[in-house]
Parts: sequence; structure tokens; C-alpha cells
Amino acid sequence: MLLHALNEAKISLTKEQFIVLCHIEQEAKPQTSLVMITERNKGSLTRLLQTLERKKYVIKKNCEDDNRVNYIEITPAGRKVLEKTKPIFKEVFENAQRNISENELAIAMRVLEQIRLNVIEFNEKYEINL
Repeated sequence: MLLHALNEAKISLTKEQFIVLCHIEQEAKPQTSLVMITERNKGSLTRLLQTLERKKYVIKKNCEDDNRVNYIEITPAGRKVLEKTKPIFKEVFENAQRNISENELAIAMRVLEQIRLNVIEFNEKYEINL
């Protein structure tokens, strides 16, 4: 549904790329914080950011105080695609949630959050890095 809507609008952006752009929309963020926010490993996030850089949606800047830290900043092209994409995501999610009560959504969110926490706990217990 989402991919179809994005293709119809001729927007080449994945859900994961959209999430990153949303997180850096207001201010540049250290790449390490994006690892935590997106729950991706460093290699996976690096590839995602390289794709966004090739599309000219983000730029990577070194921290002035610590050259080991990279800040990821949205570009004007990134802002433009984000603004075009937001209404599409909103419509798709509103459509997906149609005929589901607020209470049912709240229950579903609690269950999914517990599943997410269980997976994190399992991975930490067995030192699994995804």
C-alpha cells in the first residue's frame, strides 16, 4: 500500500529513509543517536545514510569538537521530499487504521511494544547484534 502510493507520486524513498529524515528535520543529529532511534546496527544505518547522501537528501558533517563524531543534516532537497512524502504516509496510516477503535489501537501498541522489548532483552541476554 505505502510503496504503491510512493511510486504513484514518483517518490523514491523507503519507510526507513523517511524515518531518518523526520528525526533530523528540526536539527542535525549525531549518527550514533540515529543508530539508537532507528534500532539499526551501525553498518545498516551507514548504508541507509549513504543512499540518502547519494540522493542529496542529507549531508554528513564532522563535529568541530570531536572528529570521530558525524552529524547528519537534512538538505533543502531532503526537506522538499519529506514535505511531499508526509501527506502520503499520513493517508496510508489513516487508511490502515480505519475501522479500528482508539482502544484497539492502544492495545495493539502495548502488545507490539512488549514484543519489541522482549526481543531486545533476548538479544542482550545472548549478545546478539542485529
